[in-house]
Amino acid sequence: MALPKNIEKIKNLPTVFIIFGATGDLSRKKLFPSLFELFTTNLLPEKIKILASSRSQYSNEEFAQIVKETVNPKDVTAWEKFISNLEFISSDVSENKNLDLISNRLLQIEKEAKTCVQRIIYLAISPSIYQKAFENIGKNKLNLGCRTHNNKARIVIEKPFGHNFASAQELNSVLIKYFEKEQIFRIDHFLGKETVQNILAFRFGNEIFEPIWNNQYIDNIQITFTENIGVEKRGSFYDETGGLRDVVQNHLFQLLALVAMEAPKSLTHEHFRDKRLEIIKSIKTMNPKEVAKCTLRGQYEGYQSEENVNPNSNTETFALVKLFIENKRWHGVPFYIRTGKKIMGNVTSIIISFKEKGHEIYENFWAKPLPNHITIQIKPTEGIGLRLVAKKPGFETVLEPVDMEFCYRTSFENHQPDAYERLLMDVIFGDQTLFIGEVGESWKIIDPIVKTWQSGNPPLFTYKTGSWGPKEADKFIEQDGRKWLAPYLTICNI
Repeated sequence: MALPKNIEKIKNLPTVFIIFGATGDLSRKKLFPSLFELFTTNLLPEKIKILASSRSQYSNEEFAQIVKETVNPKDVTAWEKFISNLEFISSDVSENKNLDLISNRLLQIEKEAKTCVQRIIYLAISPSIYQKAFENIGKNKLNLGCRTHNNKARIVIEKPFGHNFASAQELNSVLIKYFEKEQIFRIDHFLGKETVQNILAFRFGNEIFEPIWNNQYIDNIQITFTENIGVEKRGSFYDETGGLRDVVQNHLFQLLALVAMEAPKSLTHEHFRDKRLEIIKSIKTMNPKEVAKCTLRGQYEGYQSEENVNPNSNTETFALVKLFIENKRWHGVPFYIRTGKKIMGNVTSIIISFKEKGHEIYENFWAKPLPNHITIQIKPTEGIGLRLVAKKPGFETVLEPVDMEFCYRTSFENHQPDAYERLLMDVIFGDQTLFIGEVGESWKIIDPIVKTWQSGNPPLFTYKTGSWGPKEADKFIEQDGRKWLAPYLTICNI
């Protein structure tokens, strides 16, 4: 793995990760595997401590065994060194129980280190208890960081942040009582993926694309996030949230912002985040009639029988919205955004579809030509593809579509860090470039849709598991004279 240029900046900086919700799925499946990978590749500070905490009661040895089963380490020596830096402290951050134990342990670590220790608080907890967590962290002065220096703690917060604009604003007002702007890291792991970051390099590092990245040449953009799994053990959370608020409001709006943003003056976090926010603010909000016309929702068959789901639930497991950006570059270009669970494809991609001018000088061309398009695939494997047309070998002039693709796993020899690995490193460095700075702007677009959906308009369609969602989704785009393009690359998925 290529090391960050400024790695020495943090190597000698004693650091403590305090992970609340350490026994949850996020911690076990993402945080601890990422921290272990960073540890084994010598990217973490030399003096690192991980204080894992949850309401459960475990000894250090018992908790280490839980982490080991998830991490499945192959290097025994590396594992032993890693767990020597791992401690478990039972606490309840929402009820202010035993936070004093964490505070006292931090003071002890600083005393042992004989220097100020950087503190990073990771809230891998239910978003429903964020407000109580902020307040209790503040009561115990964990937000202040090192007591002997002006080295304030950093806090990492997962999505969703609030459930509408009002709640997001209220939650933020509590958060900023205890944490300043530079301390706050609102994480969206999509922004840590290599392909997502490469959107900027693709656009602004290749002169052939940027001149045609506008409404003169682009007909529409399709952003897809689908999963072949259902709600699994998240029934209670998902039934209150739904696909629109769980995925579109955060992940997919961030992808839209990246693909549509203007070039930042530099890749500093201020310029980068400002340009993303500029796009979010430019998305046209809808009135009820527009919601009925420009959105569609669905629910997979059997959802109401899922564990912890209301048997009469109207929660959408499939959401489709057509959005427009009100600026000169994108005027009139529809952005089709869709997400769904228990869908045939397990894929996340962005397709930039170019305008079709016709090919009258060629004979034997297909009756309904597919337009040139660029596919940026984020899941299941990362890569970029370009759909072109070429002459088919033979005596006659017949054109056929061909694809030019590259895949990260085969194009680059060096290790591709997981999104969480990259973002955890950024937190340690204090780099907020790939984190969400805006609060509430995306909710301004989502809230009117939710309100109209709750009134029953448009109706909730059902769809079969293993399909591409409600059949009405095909009619939705076809009435605009368009069609869904295959949201995945061919070679990368072999």
